[in-house]
This record gives sequence, structure tokens and C-alpha cells, in this order.
Amino acid sequence: MMHRIAVRNSQAQIPTIAKLFAALALGATGFFAAQQIMPAIPAGTDGAKELWLIMGSFGLLFGWRVVGVSAGRRWVDAINDGLRGGLYVLLWTFAFLGVMQMLKLALRMRYDDVLSAVTDVIGQGASIGLASLGVAPVITLGLGAMGAGLLSELAHRRYGR
Repeated sequence: MMHRIAVRNSQAQIPTIAKLFAALALGATGFFAAQQIMPAIPAGTDGAKELWLIMGSFGLLFGWRVVGVSAGRRWVDAINDGLRGGLYVLLWTFAFLGVMQMLKLALRMRYDDVLSAVTDVIGQGASIGLASLGVAPVITLGLGAMGAGLLSELAHRRYGR
């Protein structure tokens, strides 16, 4: 009788210095981008005052789980991973704000059914994103995300795994 052994890649679960550098860099990027987005968020948006915490937290999370995981490749790949992490921070932040707005409206009984409330999350997040995004926050997030990817790759090459 032969037993099958399943081998899985557990590299994503091991803490590395590259993940730490990517998380800290993308978290700081989220924090500074939030400082530029906050004045432009429409009045009455739930979570607008805590945007620095929301974007910084998503930056930490995606820096660790997205950017830092794939260190050890080419520099161009590091930049691409950083930009992907920055895009995730932006999308998940506006999705989170959309959920907050939907919950606020749902508690005021503004929806007829559950499906319209759930589908309005995308609409709420997109409207907040379109109303509040400018050139400066996008440049800050893009440059910071590229820097996070490069810093992660540099840490991997300098300190190893």
C-alpha cells in the first residue's frame, strides 16, 4: 500500500525581512496617500476621518501578503508586485468605504431588498473613489508602491530569507 504525500509551498507563511520591509513601506505609503485623499472625500462619508488607519492597515496587510511574498526575482518584477499591492490597497480601501456607506444607508432603511444593498457597495465605493481621487494621491501611491517593491527586493538580496 502506497501513501500519497501532499507537499505544499509554505513559503508564504514564513516571516521574512523582505515581507517586513514591504509591509512597512506600503503601510507608510497608504498613510501618506490617505492624508492627500481625506480632504477630497465627500462630506458625510463614514470612515473618512479614519482613512489614514484604513489605508495604512491595508498597506501593511498587502505589503506582507502580496509584495513581500514574491521577493527574489528581477527588479522589474519587484516594481510590478509593488504596483499590484498599491492597487489592492486602493481598491480594498474604497470597497471598505463602500461597505460602510451601504451599512449606514441600510440602517436608515434605504434599500428594498438585500440584493440591492449588496450591489450598491460597488456603486458607493466607486462614487467615493471617483470623487476623492486626484493626481497627487495616485502619484504618491504609485511611487510609494514601487518603492515598497524595490525595498522588499533589496532586503531580500541584502539579508536573504
